[in-house]
Parts: sequence; structure tokens; C-alpha cells
Amino acid sequence: MDARAITWASLLLFAGCADDPGPARARRAFAAFQDALLRGDAAACRELLTRESRPVVEEMPWDAVTARAPLELLGASRTRPNVAEFYVDVRDPNEADAAGRYVVVREYGRLVVDLVASAGLTARAVEASSSDEQFEPAQLTPADFDRIRAYELSQAPTNPRGN
Repeated sequence: MDARAITWASLLLFAGCADDPGPARARRAFAAFQDALLRGDAAACRELLTRESRPVVEEMPWDAVTARAPLELLGASRTRPNVAEFYVDVRDPNEADAAGRYVVVREYGRLVVDLVASAGLTARAVEASSSDEQFEPAQLTPADFDRIRAYELSQAPTNPRGN
């Protein structure tokens, strides 16, 4: 290898190792949302949330929210390479330092907090003891048909004559 090739390879290597500014911007977006939340500023909170998440602001128990200690921001990371979607990890001093994770996404060119996706990260089905089971018909998806076919193929062949 000549000196020029080594220089170019080194430059490409260092360029690939450059710091990704996305997680830092996601942390700042979440911190701005948390600041607005703790101030009780509903208008600012709405602006820092996804369109799907904004209705939550109307239901917010502001007295309880503004009395809470701020979450400790631990870090942020991309959910996938080259995608403007981030996980912001936090610790909640109000809940015995419980770990939590929020989703920050790019919407209309800005990074905003997605409370709907954040809730989906930790959601679990809870069934009330008095709830009635109710089945509703749903259209089968191609994935459903693939699972059905895979199940059929996994079964031992049957002898139609009964032998």
C-alpha cells in the first residue's frame, strides 16, 4: 500500500468513528419536555410531544406531576442505525430509582417525545377479574396464513384408508 491509500483509509476510519450527535439531541429534547412538564406548562409539553401523544396533556394531573422530582437522565441511543428514533433511559427517584425508557422520534423535522410508543415498551396485559371474554372476528393476515401452513407441514402425514 502506498502512503496515499493509507491516508485515505485512516480518514475513512476516523470519519466512521465520529460521534453521533443524534442521541445528545434526543436527550436535550427529552430534557426540554421534562422541564415543561415539571413547570406545568401544558402548551410547551404539547409542542414537545408527537401528534399521537398530545391528547395525554389534557388528562395530566398537573398538581401531582409538578410535585415530583425530575427523572435522572442516564443516556440515549438510536433504536436502529441511521434511523431518527431514540431510546432515552432514565431513573425515577420517585419510584425507588426504578429504571425507565422513553422513545424520542423525529416528527416534522423536530425531535419529540412519543409517549404512546414509550408506553408500548413496558405495557403488559392486565385482565380484570370481572371482565368478560369477548371474541371478535378479524381478517387473517399473510403471516397468519404462513403460520397455518407451517403448522400443517409439521404434522405427520395421515393415511386416508386408516391402515
